[in-house]
Amino acid sequence: MNTHKKLLFVLAMGLLFSTFSQETKQTVQVTNLEAIQGTLYIGWYSIPEDFRINDKAIYREALEVGGSSAVTVSFENIPVGNYAIAVFLDENDNYELDRNLFGLPTEKYGFSNNVLPAFRPASFEESAFTVSQEEMMVSINLK
Repeated sequence: MNTHKKLLFVLAMGLLFSTFSQETKQTVQVTNLEAIQGTLYIGWYSIPEDFRINDKAIYREALEVGGSSAVTVSFENIPVGNYAIAVFLDENDNYELDRNLFGLPTEKYGFSNNVLPAFRPASFEESAFTVSQEEMMVSINLK
């Protein structure tokens, strides 16, 4: 390989690796808490099959809430890519979204893009958004 081709190869590889390694700070704001006591679980997902499975979130935060109508949480070092966020307010601290006899949630929940289908949970595709190199705020209004 001649010198010019080697230089171009090294520059291309550097650009490729710098693109993949870019990480940013992202902020999630959750509203409509209605001053309910409990633990707010926020989970970030990058794989559609893992979406809404608490233990499969690649980034997560659990916050004790009460007396607030909204909370804001920062997530550091989030790589550029596609994600979906699922949130629920666990009022009885059993680490799951409780449901009634018909399978409908009895605790507050929400998804990125504020997708709230009437009779089913939001899908990864509906909730997905792209994290770029800029910081952004994802607002989620609980239902």
